[in-house]
Amino acid sequence: MKKLFYPLLLFMTIGVCAQENESQTTFKFGGYIKADFINTWYENGDVGESSPLRDFHLPSQIPVGAKDEHIDLDYHVKESRFNFDVKTNLLGKEIHGFIELDFMMSKAGDEKVTNSYNPRIRHAYFEWDKLLIGQTWSTFMVVVVPDEIDFAGAMDGLVFVRQPQIRFKLGNWWLALENPETTITPYQESHTEVTESEVSPDIIFRNNFSGDWGNWAVAIMGRTLHKKDSIKHYAMGVGITTGGKIKVGRRGDDIRMMATYGTGLGRYLSAGFSAGAVVDNEGALNTIDVVNAYIAYNHFWKPKVWSSSFSVAVYNAMHDESLVVPEINKSSYSISGNIKWDIAPQLRFGAEYMYGYRELQGDVNGAFHRLQLAAKYTFGYNNTVADEKR
Repeated sequence: MKKLFYPLLLFMTIGVCAQENESQTTFKFGGYIKADFINTWYENGDVGESSPLRDFHLPSQIPVGAKDEHIDLDYHVKESRFNFDVKTNLLGKEIHGFIELDFMMSKAGDEKVTNSYNPRIRHAYFEWDKLLIGQTWSTFMVVVVPDEIDFAGAMDGLVFVRQPQIRFKLGNWWLALENPETTITPYQESHTEVTESEVSPDIIFRNNFSGDWGNWAVAIMGRTLHKKDSIKHYAMGVGITTGGKIKVGRRGDDIRMMATYGTGLGRYLSAGFSAGAVVDNEGALNTIDVVNAYIAYNHFWKPKVWSSSFSVAVYNAMHDESLVVPEINKSSYSISGNIKWDIAPQLRFGAEYMYGYRELQGDVNGAFHRLQLAAKYTFGYNNTVADEKR
């Protein structure tokens, strides 16, 4: 026992001394524990046992077809997360590192006995002076989403991507080179493929605005989409997105919104509801024009205690009908409303209703109704950096 005790004591002493000598180094540990109780009524069939739609709103997974009602009850704690944040000075400049894990989208584990699931990386990046390197929200994404109970919220109307990138900040102007993953739909088929054959990064420019009224951002992106034989078959994709949060009244209310339009955006919108391009019968890539948007109103019935959020989100893809089959995704929309009770800043209980709709190119559609209850305990010194729904 003593053989273990003395080395441990020495290690702790060195750590304390190092912290005292490097007084400019600080760290934070935080996250939250969230339990979700999800009750879903599907109007047009059921989803598989491992479908992500059982855990959060994912438009591309909504069952479509003939009237066929099903009910699923899914209770889980997968959204729970933890993070580590450290700051210090390096060569006269502040350096900030952040890593965060949760348990969503895990293919390991089931609900039979232990409900065990593997952790996954959400964010892992560092910022040094004006430079950010690592994985975090895409610069093309305005990180302002509805304050909803659902993990993803108004997904139909969002740019929603986390990925590796190099970002340079100059005041309110940002420039980024990001992971260029291409998604395509083969000729006269409905599924989406990942090509894994890119030759240049996605390039994004962004400008941010803020004031007493709230905050806003505008971003534009240019990208090249490639097939397996990437030198011969490629297409250009471009897009613009804008959105933010506008304060309303003196009770803490706000309006949040986002709108995006472009061609070849693919996986950037609505969690990949459609591909970036369709292949024609000669093997060439034809980019898909897309538009999506959401608007949400967050209202405080009693400041800092009782609040509600109401949102509407839409998505639409404009295909060349000669290249696609009727089974390909065309559009989706969702509406939701909730009531949230913050007993304390760290403890929240809530209930939410959501309706989701999906339609294929051939006018076949499907929908679901969802009632979700949740309890959330936030812990740590300061979780504002880590809170996805900020």
